[in-house]
Amino acid sequence: MQKHNSMIFERDFNHLTNEEVTLLDSYFDGYDYQASSYTLIANYIWRNTHKITWQVIGDYLCVAGLGTLETEEEEYFMSFPLTRTGDYEKDKLKETIDTARRIFEEKGKKFEISLIPASLAPLLQEIYGDQIRLTHDRDDDDYIYLRQDLVSLSGRKLHQKKNHLNYFQRTFQATYEEIRPENAEEVLAFLERINGQRLAEMPPEWKTILALETRAIEELLSLLHTGRLLTGVIRIDGKIEAVTIGEYARTCSHESVLVHVEKANPAYRGIYQAINHSFCCRLPEDTIFVNREEDMGMENLRQTKMSYKPVWLAEKYEAAFVK
Repeated sequence: MQKHNSMIFERDFNHLTNEEVTLLDSYFDGYDYQASSYTLIANYIWRNTHKITWQVIGDYLCVAGLGTLETEEEEYFMSFPLTRTGDYEKDKLKETIDTARRIFEEKGKKFEISLIPASLAPLLQEIYGDQIRLTHDRDDDDYIYLRQDLVSLSGRKLHQKKNHLNYFQRTFQATYEEIRPENAEEVLAFLERINGQRLAEMPPEWKTILALETRAIEELLSLLHTGRLLTGVIRIDGKIEAVTIGEYARTCSHESVLVHVEKANPAYRGIYQAINHSFCCRLPEDTIFVNREEDMGMENLRQTKMSYKPVWLAEKYEAAFVK
């Protein structure tokens, strides 16, 4: 078993056995967290970059990882403990959190709980009262859309998106296909080409961000053989010009889909609308919601995500102990 120098919990996400995958899935599927970081895949692809570790403590699964990567000191946080049953018992949850807090403190790390789904934040307040301070982090809120809205693009609110899509469909001879192991390298080459173009227009710190993002996408593509991914590419004149990769939010349900990656060549007007539309059209009829993740506080990304008119923002909170 590979260990990080600063492992918080007992296990990392490398070299998982089939039994461990089944165990982890049972917790990630056990509750509708409505948060893009609460899947096995989301933790797996960032496992090394964010030094993510896990441990079952009492009745719940605890997951910890590095928060910001910009500071020299390693600052860790824990996600909200995951349940297998769909329920939380306050006494047992407190016991789990208190134990996790001791583990953090024994390792000399400040204990915080982050990425707390809005539905679970009140539970922490009930348990700890004025011992904790809850803070809403707008930059981490996930954007939730109705799949049918992204398919139909109907109504005044999405009229401009529909116009862009219509232009693309009239103007370009494009094809859509899923990503397969044999074209994974071609997908990576496209991503490197697009990121290289973007870097010329972005601040220097984006070089690191895009490099980390590319590594995470490589990890995603390494999972093509598992059948867990939902993927698509658009080709124009035989070349890949847009890519999208997602997954079901819970392996036991088609109700919600997470979109982890959406990249396109902006030289083709309407291509972003086209890749999003083509992807959503091919989702099962029983898929109701599409989670297009957070905007990380980036204003241009926020404007784009808001322009698709989400039905709600899945709020996330942070909890810090003050006593």
